[in-house]
Amino acid sequence: MKTHYSLTLHLLLGSLLLSLSANAQSLLPNGSFDDPSDPLKGWVTDYEWTGNSYYIANKDFVHVEPDGTRKNIVKLVSPGDGGVKIESIPIKLEPGFRYTCTLDVKGGPYRLYFSGYRWAPGVPPNDNPSIADLRPIYKSKAVTGTSPDWTKVTFELPGVKLSEQALAHLKDVRFITIYLWFLGGANYIDNVTLTKTPDESMNF
Repeated sequence: MKTHYSLTLHLLLGSLLLSLSANAQSLLPNGSFDDPSDPLKGWVTDYEWTGNSYYIANKDFVHVEPDGTRKNIVKLVSPGDGGVKIESIPIKLEPGFRYTCTLDVKGGPYRLYFSGYRWAPGVPPNDNPSIADLRPIYKSKAVTGTSPDWTKVTFELPGVKLSEQALAHLKDVRFITIYLWFLGGANYIDNVTLTKTPDESMNF
């Protein structure tokens, strides 16, 4: 009886440690949208500063809500042909690593990819830039599709074999974001993770 109890406890502790380790590997601070103070902490939804007529009101079409067994999910409702989007805060790009994003998606059509940024003119480099401090110069291969039911989707940077020209562009990239764009009806996302693994092809 005592041996069985000890074995059960050992297995439970092992599962807990594995779970904590998996969560610790994600580079995103709030990929589950469950932060108690701000469910959208770590994410960008407000693009009014861009002056782009498609996205001036973007934040009004992004909401966090509970959904059955899921604590929180993000609901995005496209207001028109420009679609609606949400983007992670900038993550510093490290040469020599492949980046992998995994998330749960329902809805579409959608277009999901990594966006690469460099410093905007006149902005002094710092460790915590906003999107407004940066200029987009690179896009990874996008995943596109429609998912009527919850579907786990994965996409990577680079996601393709890098040409010399692509490597040259990556040399100027300082930060990356996870860029999630949706069109039509009601769209949902949850459980976004970002991990990195060594990859010699990313030595730029």
